[in-house]
Amino acid sequence: MVDSENKIVVHSIVEVSVNPNHTTAFVSFSRPENGGADISVEKVLAALAEKNVSYGILNDDIELAVKQKRYDENICVAKWDMPTDGVDGTIKYFYNIESHAAPVENENGVVDYKNLGLVRNITAGTPIAAITLPTEGEPGKDITGKVVMQKKGVAAKVNVGQGTSLINDGKEIIAAVDGNLVYKNGAFHVEETLVINGDVDVSSGNIDFIGAVTIKGSVFEGFRVTSKRDININGSINGAELSADGNISIKIGSINSEIECKGDVKLGFCENSKIRAEGSVESASFVGGEVFADKKIIATGKGVIMGGKYTALDGIEASVIGSEKYVKTLITLGNNAVLSEERDKLEKHIAELEDKADQLGKMLVTLNNLAKKSRLSPEREQLKTEALRNRLKMQSEVKKCRMRILEIDDALQLTQNLSVACKRVIYPGVTIRINSCVLQVNAATNHARAAVENGEIVFKPL
Repeated sequence: MVDSENKIVVHSIVEVSVNPNHTTAFVSFSRPENGGADISVEKVLAALAEKNVSYGILNDDIELAVKQKRYDENICVAKWDMPTDGVDGTIKYFYNIESHAAPVENENGVVDYKNLGLVRNITAGTPIAAITLPTEGEPGKDITGKVVMQKKGVAAKVNVGQGTSLINDGKEIIAAVDGNLVYKNGAFHVEETLVINGDVDVSSGNIDFIGAVTIKGSVFEGFRVTSKRDININGSINGAELSADGNISIKIGSINSEIECKGDVKLGFCENSKIRAEGSVESASFVGGEVFADKKIIATGKGVIMGGKYTALDGIEASVIGSEKYVKTLITLGNNAVLSEERDKLEKHIAELEDKADQLGKMLVTLNNLAKKSRLSPEREQLKTEALRNRLKMQSEVKKCRMRILEIDDALQLTQNLSVACKRVIYPGVTIRINSCVLQVNAATNHARAAVENGEIVFKPL
């Protein structure tokens, strides 16, 4: 177009550029000349529409650019909504995946070389891992209005091992049972039974386990095995300690060891060992030990009980009790017999306490006499205070012991139908105590059962 002065009229022109991914759009507009039409918002919007730009238009920026007449600039006038990618899931373990047997150092910095940390006890319900689930994210939209899909989060690889459970909508792994926590084959497992394939010695350290323990070898001197359930040993124990809330089984036997359990004890032989069981104790032979059973003591096979002290609340069965060499063997049966022993110990303890209290009393008399003459030194005042305190404690202890003796005397009025059954022979040197009755065996007796009759222990044929 030419004006009246023959000048060419140039209108403002809008140019739109869109990037290949349709994420942004830019415009530029030229300067009008010789009275040509200026740029306007409408022209910009029309130019965008021709390029199919319909979303994310920056209207405020367009209006401002037009108002400021920003000619010959690249001005961003449309932006996409970028999709929000999802976040991958994660898993956080509360325990080390790798475990190594090494001496454990306590809080005081003392290293226990018999505690190698071989067992990781864990109780049912204890968290093992926390899991963060993946997020979906949000889709976006390009400047043409087309939906742009986001990248969804990937779930963490979660393997749930035996003895564990996935709970809380897949957000937590916990122990499903009590046991030993181990990591194998890409997952944590809780094993209810701990299996020691060899011996319990310096290579394994002491064993303290919340579940059952199976030892395929033996337990050596100075080492201890503790279980909240059963202990099964294929070999023997020598100079060791066992403690179980369940049963204890030792295939070969025990030498110079201590055993305590709340169930039954069964072993091949028992030599110079101390056993206390809330159930029965069974072995082919008992030699020189100290055995207490809330139920029965049973000598099977050879059936020998020789030397030592044996107490059972329900009865004792054996083939041979004592020996031809008159080895001292004490057989005690029944609650009353046990109570009688306790009574004897209490009487002895009372005598000791009263003797000490009497000595303290004499000391107090001496100190009081000195105090009447002159003020006691701080050391003697302290000695007086401690003597008085200790004397009162001893008198209180004596009172408790006498009350317990009265309880025992009442219980001793009860009788129990108990007996010692010996299939072959009971030798001299054996002392049998049933309830409050005592019998010293002075002659070998064959195939007999010892029981209480008319207030004394007598032998009856089996």
